[in-house]
Amino acid sequence: MGLLRVLGAIVALILIGALIQRFRTRTLRIADGIIMGLLAMALTSLAIAPAAVDPFLKELGFPPGDARRVIGVLVVSNLVLYLLLLRAFAKTDEVERTLKDFSHRTATRAFIEEYGIQNHDPSKLCVVIPALNEEESLGHVLESVPAIIHGLNTEIIVVSDGSTDSTEQIARGHGALVVRADLRQGQGAAVSLGYRIALHRGAAIIATLDADGQYVPEELPQLIAPILAGKADVVHGSRVLGSYVSPLRGRSQGVKVLSRVTSWMANTPITDPASGFRAFTAEAARRLRFREPQFHASEVTVAAAKHGLRVEEVPCTFRERSTGSTKKPPFLRYGYGYTRSLLRTWLGRSRRA
Repeated sequence: MGLLRVLGAIVALILIGALIQRFRTRTLRIADGIIMGLLAMALTSLAIAPAAVDPFLKELGFPPGDARRVIGVLVVSNLVLYLLLLRAFAKTDEVERTLKDFSHRTATRAFIEEYGIQNHDPSKLCVVIPALNEEESLGHVLESVPAIIHGLNTEIIVVSDGSTDSTEQIARGHGALVVRADLRQGQGAAVSLGYRIALHRGAAIIATLDADGQYVPEELPQLIAPILAGKADVVHGSRVLGSYVSPLRGRSQGVKVLSRVTSWMANTPITDPASGFRAFTAEAARRLRFREPQFHASEVTVAAAKHGLRVEEVPCTFRERSTGSTKKPPFLRYGYGYTRSLLRTWLGRSRRA
């Protein structure tokens, strides 16, 4: 007990020193100061008079006694640590959102200076393609995108998510518009930046497909057909309804599980919630704000349902990657990230723009 009291006093002194230092440098927030001060006071009290906490611990079910007091203090300290971790995670999310907003504003400003903005054009389809070091496959994808789809003029926007190879040069060489995000944040952040740019370019419909060639650009006409027919605001391409070539081990089963969960949360039948092949009306893109930097597919379906948008699926083909390496995380990490994104969106993280 004596050693624990000494260690507690040392930690309390360290906290007080850090508190004074941050106060002098004017980097101390009120909430942080209160938390650090309360922790320092609690540790000092335990070091000087451990029995002072016995009435509090007794209310929690820990009777007086040195050993029981140590256990009670450890339990309470773990709870406090858990709350502080939750607060740290919230702060981290806030910093990520700030960096994302700053990066997107900078990239949008540079894009507008280069290409300009256009008024809403009911005859324009913008195809947004996020790309990270896809110099080997991007050229073939761009060549396969039809110039005119159902009478709509196609404009391709390649969002380079911090690419360090010749991805951007290849995109420009094929006539695509290029927006560069110097701060690499993930496919979800790149796609949401592409939506913003497409709206600045006056798109009536916005479609997305991957730069790795696994989705078939020639299937864009069937993807946007429900929108043109007035049946949907958001359309997903479904590999389950179409063709899923050589899915990774366990991934097809994972898609089935996640599709049931997503369908229940969105109150909309979804067979392929992780599809990157989708289309929006301009109005739907304006109403939705996407926050997830990586696992954004779940956000699209749930956020659209929460805003009362009509969601449909059409069959699509998913092919094996012919060149390069996948940017997707391992199966278990992807499943965890997708589920986390799904829950955050369902609990209200996605709001009107």
